[in-house]
Amino acid sequence: VLIPSTLPATVADIVVSSADHTTLEAAVVAAGLVETLQGDGPFTVFAPTDAAFTNLPPGTLEMLLEEPMGTLKDILLYHVVPGKKMSGELSDGEMIETVLGKDIEVMITEEGVFINNAKVTVADQEAENGVVHIIGAVLIPTITNISVLDKTSFEVYPNPASDYIRINSNVENSLISISDIAGRVITELNNVNTSDRIDLSGLESGIYLVTMKKGNSFSTEKLIVQ
Repeated sequence: VLIPSTLPATVADIVVSSADHTTLEAAVVAAGLVETLQGDGPFTVFAPTDAAFTNLPPGTLEMLLEEPMGTLKDILLYHVVPGKKMSGELSDGEMIETVLGKDIEVMITEEGVFINNAKVTVADQEAENGVVHIIGAVLIPTITNISVLDKTSFEVYPNPASDYIRINSNVENSLISISDIAGRVITELNNVNTSDRIDLSGLESGIYLVTMKKGNSFSTEKLIVQ
């Protein structure tokens, strides 16, 4: 007599069913990786919590979600290891190659198990196609170039605003995008300078995120539209 498995079907199911991984779920969906993580595997997933994503530099997640098939996908693949690695199989100083092709390092100290700089907070959540370990920070591979503009170089005014805003910045010809709090880009303007007026007509009252980008640098400020 076959006894049905009590394990979740896939590592993707563990992420989707977790109340602490809504950001990771949204990122995996945006990057088109749900089907991959529902595959035969086996996979080992190091899963950052929602709190881990909030500790990224301001505006990082919004920037990544704008082009989910690029850097965001690379970062997510850096959290996935081929094969099933239970916590008891990890050793101090071990280098593990991820699906991205870049290594992560295991460190075991008196404080616990760390993957790079991220502490494993819950280990060995098994699924039929692998295992999930929950970690307290987002792993960033060295191939990505994520930086933050000097916060003093960027100010939105007036704020709160109703009809328009201007950008007070020492960075010229920047890219300005306005997103809602869910990260959906509403408008995007190229080559914006300090003297330029940005029209807000059509925006409903609420809270928005204004992101300024220049090259690989960016910064985000909150905007209140009345």
